[in-house]
Amino acid sequence: MIHINRFVDKIKFFESNNSKDFIISMHEAKNLHADITKLLLTLHEYQSIVSKQPQEETPTDGINGGDW
Repeated sequence: MIHINRFVDKIKFFESNNSKDFIISMHEAKNLHADITKLLLTLHEYQSIVSKQPQEETPTDGINGGDW
């Protein structure tokens, strides 16, 4: 994730300097790609785990006031 953070920091830096262009090296691009891929795989894995878990049902009987 460090490469994503570096990318965001560079974008902020160039925006603050009103730069019109932003170029990164192929090495930085590959590192950014690897971080994004890892993030997407983790998200997909998490979604798979969550979708397999039984969903809790919302109780419909609820609590009533009784004899108050």
